[in-house]
Amino acid sequence: MIKAYLTDTIIIKTITYDKWGEGSEETETIKGRIEYKTKMVRNEKGEQVVSSARVMLESRTLGHKDKINFDSTDHAILNIAKIKDFNNQHIEVDVT
Repeated sequence: MIKAYLTDTIIIKTITYDKWGEGSEETETIKGRIEYKTKMVRNEKGEQVVSSARVMLESRTLGHKDKINFDSTDHAILNIAKIKDFNNQHIEVDVT
């Protein structure tokens, strides 16, 4: 249902670490919806932080260490939530 509105190009950067602490980055380009809106949210540590945008994506596994890139800028993930729709296959991510 929301898929028709996912028209913005977004790059997801997933960082994985090996047993020696060396990081490798994988990128994936997908479609999503970006809504620029400043609001206060709580991050994973329970601290209040300012979110500058909300990004809607098809359901996938994201972590707080991953980055979302749009407008040629990497954005940190502050909050991840599932969107209630008919099939629960979308997520909403607040970013800095």
